[in-house]
Amino acid sequence: DALAALNPRLIHVSITGYGDTVAADRPAIDALVQARLGLMHEARGWDGGSILRILGLDDDPATVAPIPESIRTGSARRGPIFSASPAPSVSAAYLAVLGVSAALRARELTGLGQHVGTSLMQGAILYQSCGWQRPENPQAPGYMLPALDRRQGWGIVKTADRWVCTWTTPPDWAIAAAEGETLQRPDPEAVKARVMARNGAAGRTAGMPSLDSQLAALADAAPYYAKFPAAEWTKLAAECDICVQPVREVEDALIDPLLLADGSVTVVDDPELGPTHQAGILFRLHDCPAEVPGPSHPRGADTDAVRATVAKPTPAQPRNADLPRGPLHGIRVVDLGLAVAGPWGAQLLGDLGADVIKIDGSRQGFWMPTSMALAMNRTKRSARIELKDPAGYAAVRTLIDGADVVIHNMRAGVAERLGVDYATLKATNPRLIYCHTRGFEDGPRAGLIGHDQAGNSLGGSVWEDGGMSDGGRPFFGALTGGDLGNGYFAAIAITLALYHRERTGRGQMVDTSILNASLFNNSRTFTTPAGHRFDRPRLDADQLGLSALYRLYRTSDGWLCVAALTEAHWQALTRALPVLATDPRFATAHLRATNDAILANRLADHFVERSTTDAFAALDAAGAPCEIADGEYSRRIFDDADLHRHGWITRTTGHPTIGTLDLYGIGVNFSRTPIRPGGAPPVFGQQTREILAEAGLDAGTIAAMQASGTAGG
Repeated sequence: DALAALNPRLIHVSITGYGDTVAADRPAIDALVQARLGLMHEARGWDGGSILRILGLDDDPATVAPIPESIRTGSARRGPIFSASPAPSVSAAYLAVLGVSAALRARELTGLGQHVGTSLMQGAILYQSCGWQRPENPQAPGYMLPALDRRQGWGIVKTADRWVCTWTTPPDWAIAAAEGETLQRPDPEAVKARVMARNGAAGRTAGMPSLDSQLAALADAAPYYAKFPAAEWTKLAAECDICVQPVREVEDALIDPLLLADGSVTVVDDPELGPTHQAGILFRLHDCPAEVPGPSHPRGADTDAVRATVAKPTPAQPRNADLPRGPLHGIRVVDLGLAVAGPWGAQLLGDLGADVIKIDGSRQGFWMPTSMALAMNRTKRSARIELKDPAGYAAVRTLIDGADVVIHNMRAGVAERLGVDYATLKATNPRLIYCHTRGFEDGPRAGLIGHDQAGNSLGGSVWEDGGMSDGGRPFFGALTGGDLGNGYFAAIAITLALYHRERTGRGQMVDTSILNASLFNNSRTFTTPAGHRFDRPRLDADQLGLSALYRLYRTSDGWLCVAALTEAHWQALTRALPVLATDPRFATAHLRATNDAILANRLADHFVERSTTDAFAALDAAGAPCEIADGEYSRRIFDDADLHRHGWITRTTGHPTIGTLDLYGIGVNFSRTPIRPGGAPPVFGQQTREILAEAGLDAGTIAAMQASGTAGG
């Protein structure tokens, strides 16, 4: 308020731990937010999945078959895990930039700035959008997916020399390819017959196999993958249009020549270290090219230069623009995206006030009722229109000609074949903002199958979250955020392009990728052109933490997370545990780092003898930052009146098969152009008739399209 009085055009952004909720006074430290909100349990998942856990219907661990050891990922122990990926912070960073971008667009229309707020808590809640749901009828056809089950291995398996990600690849393809002494391209019909025989033997002849069947199939394929090195598998997979990508370190990603050529990795000449490879430009506005300006500057180096730029603020010129639905009110988006990575970006635009039309063909009928699809399409209207049919294509083109934004995540070349590429669409709608999101970089891998698991394997997150530098196994969990990060980047790029269009009248193409999201997730890491591994915090193999003072500890009846990151935190910890203060091995920060393993063992021995509540009470009273790793939080969140009041969670009603559905709410708060959660997610094709009517089709034509199967709903 004080700054706005001086400069009414100012956009003021804040990122807090918990906003002004009842938890506002809790430490805003990433791992502690994860612990308090149950994310350390969600990262690993629950037997039966998060949704059944929320409903109290999760599987009894004693009745669940163990994961075959050959394909086990992550640590073997049960319980919460410490994630190397700082998910709440990463998600909140996306939300803050998206909020500022939307506020800039709103300012072009209103002449006024506003306050934009988000929090680590909101970032955490949105990261759990697919798993944190409470349906009235979880048995609704197609709703439940096994994807968030604790045992899901995501196709990660060991080859002769390293781990690879094979998600979406039929294990029987690998068996057929590796039966002989050399790796051979298998006959597709033979592979199809194997898959059908396996699924039939499992009692399933259609749809996605059960999780037990998936695990058994991958375990059967494991010894075949182990016969040949990863490079041979990757090469053959690309030839067969199959996904096999290596699980590699972040440093390996940062020296990847394909990423350097793409610009998603950049070389920065650091005054102390020389040339360093760092995350580069991770989303592109093609008419507004950007570049990394240079290295970070020493503290205070630019004080005089900044003072010299001080000027009087631009006078406010308020306009009468009305944005009742939010900062993107008046924007129409046509979403041609599939699964999660594309639709999440459009969903975020819908939350900001845009009118989003989701267009799918009949092949998406199996996907749209699922819990993931409902989370990705909450604010949208759904139309089933066959884009490959001439009448359907004509209707979609009419809709696009009247739209502001098109977003899709098709593989390279597909949009061109369908006639919805940027060059085609901008010819009749030059003001269009066109967003294409990919799996990988804009280069040789662009045409390959790309998804969350593969992008994060290439980008280093699967390595980091598994503690593989300490000998751990690869791990892909609910906090890795490749699909969601890709969608966040897409929404940010689109919103900035809309801001640019308000100023110039010009549309443009924007793009990003899942792999770029993984690079951002690990952007705390840098290396040299030779790939040097600098000393930095790394997760241990048991996925307990990054150091003795930033990690999980088992108590007599649960788990406690400690985050003593500063000297003041250490002094508070020693007030709770005076014996540490007199130990000369821990007298300074340097000595504590040198003797980290010894300190971790001392603390582990202390906490394991105490109850969780007693250990927490002692540390908290002394001012030592800590939180209980809460395994019950998700079961309480949808009954939290404070979060409902803030709109950070919401209850929707009226879905014809799900009924009442509780799920995530808004991620950004705007003081001048507030947003609110949308209503019930649409049923597949629910608004087809009204959307076709908006395209100018009369009732007879619409009826004919429905009769022919060109449109449905």
